[in-house]
Amino acid sequence: MKVEGLTKKIMEHLKEPITIRELAKKLNIHPKNLDVKIRVLRDLGLVETKKGRNGGVRLTKEGIYLLEKGEITLGALKLQIVAKDRIGLLADITSRISKIGGNITSTVLERDGEDVVIYLIVENVDKDEIKNALEDVVKKISIIW
Repeated sequence: MKVEGLTKKIMEHLKEPITIRELAKKLNIHPKNLDVKIRVLRDLGLVETKKGRNGGVRLTKEGIYLLEKGEITLGALKLQIVAKDRIGLLADITSRISKIGGNITSTVLERDGEDVVIYLIVENVDKDEIKNALEDVVKKISIIW
């Protein structure tokens, strides 16, 4: 998913809460046309709306992440990681994946002598980001799919 064009302009204005009427005026768009786009972003979980006094629209945590990244991969990667076994290895790997916005959905570990083989299924990252994040911690990273 890529953020560009009008969607990007709308999201850039939603870092702070704003009413649809105010946003429509800033973007020179009719409020009803903007409301349709806001509903789509809300259904995707990228914005939240609040009615009433002090209400408005603003980005969710996921919306901010997507806007900062510019694009996310909606698919998942299955990785095979080989590393020297040590205390805190898995915590180090998961922390680094989390820092680049990855979401780990499955983990399997197998011992192989002094090494450990870790199988991970990771969402929201691409293979180059993963390799760069883990290159100094692991011996080998293979993308299975």
